[in-house]
Amino acid sequence: MKKLTKNMNLTVKNHFAGLMVLLLLLSLQLSAKTVNDPFTSYLNSVPTVKQVISEENSGEGTAAITTRKFTFNSRNNINVVYAIMAFPQQKGVYPAMMVLHGGGSKAEDVARIVQEYASRGYVAICFDMPGICNNGSVPNSSGPWKLKRGPLEPPRFDIANGLENATLFDAGVAGLEAFNYVCAQKNVDVKNIGITGFSWGGYATTFLSGILGKRVKAAYAVFGCGFYELGTYWVKIIADLPDSVRTPWLKYFDAGRRSPEIKAPYFLEATSDDTYYWPESVMATLNTIHGTKNHVWDTNFNHKQQPAGPTMQKLYFDYYLKGVGQPFSSAKITKEKVEADSSKQITIKLNIPKGVNISSVVLYYSEPTAKWQTRVWVPITAQSTATDSYTATIPASLVKKGVNYYAYITDDRTVSIASDMYNSHYSLKDQPVRLEDK
Repeated sequence: MKKLTKNMNLTVKNHFAGLMVLLLLLSLQLSAKTVNDPFTSYLNSVPTVKQVISEENSGEGTAAITTRKFTFNSRNNINVVYAIMAFPQQKGVYPAMMVLHGGGSKAEDVARIVQEYASRGYVAICFDMPGICNNGSVPNSSGPWKLKRGPLEPPRFDIANGLENATLFDAGVAGLEAFNYVCAQKNVDVKNIGITGFSWGGYATTFLSGILGKRVKAAYAVFGCGFYELGTYWVKIIADLPDSVRTPWLKYFDAGRRSPEIKAPYFLEATSDDTYYWPESVMATLNTIHGTKNHVWDTNFNHKQQPAGPTMQKLYFDYYLKGVGQPFSSAKITKEKVEADSSKQITIKLNIPKGVNISSVVLYYSEPTAKWQTRVWVPITAQSTATDSYTATIPASLVKKGVNYYAYITDDRTVSIASDMYNSHYSLKDQPVRLEDK
């Protein structure tokens, strides 16, 4: 009996020792994973205000707001960043929004959006994003990044002398610090903060939402996403980088490498004919997100938001940050049936929130062309087979051409959503779409 007990004790000790070794190895792996990440040390960095430039009251009643323009010190005081924050004058605790401008733009260009959110009961902020903004039109922002004149693209990918040399590093740090600044405000509900942005601001929305994880409650990217090497305006720039630069840049600066860590509900408003973010990158980004995700293809638009887009953003954030209204519907292509004439009958399954009515369901297709920007998307009206199920048939002649297609749904709130994009040359089991065959 004593011998048995001794053997059991040895077994337990060996298992325990093995477990400790395993935990140590995991710890070392995690340390190795985070120690080189240039953004880690800024995750909780709250910037100091350098100067309050102006403060102005406007509006009446519950829509009365204060707009404050100021600068904050960023990246350990290396940079000065101009910001605009607007908030309700009425005392209280409010959800918050971070609004990110596009490439070559600036904070002032989205100030109106910030003020609109404030008048609707949000604390909202925008800021000049270093390395993304127009260097020549942001007099209140400064730093070494601003001296890198000429084409804006090369400095964003310049990490030959270190990760922190890319101007996108300055942009990312400013984004993290602006988020932390908002969190530090007494009138902000830190459990309900959203991020939205346009183009490079959409990239930054995806990027920052991945880095910040559970701290972001809702994200809505317009155009911008990740996987720059798969299908974007920057494909050649990425391909021409030496391996020693390309690999770390993709690891630390590509939003697609950050998107698996997105914990917030995520919506991507893409355009079907976009010059900058092609369907390859859109689909790849969405496929990495494990939680609640949704998207739309703004059909026959090229890097221009559809008219209903701003309303969709407001409805989206009202639901996730305020608990007001209903979520968006979602759509899946769940079945295909090859008919005797080689046409394909496509089944579209919808998930429709209570109280929401569907206005239209169509299947958009486009014939292959050399570039996505020259595509013309044509609708095929879908027929209802049940409350949440529709079918549409792709003629055999189009199936043979290898058309790309997706379902497009609009409801009575003018909210539009879409399914994934597919290619008629392949069966559903071989999808999502093989976009290289465009």
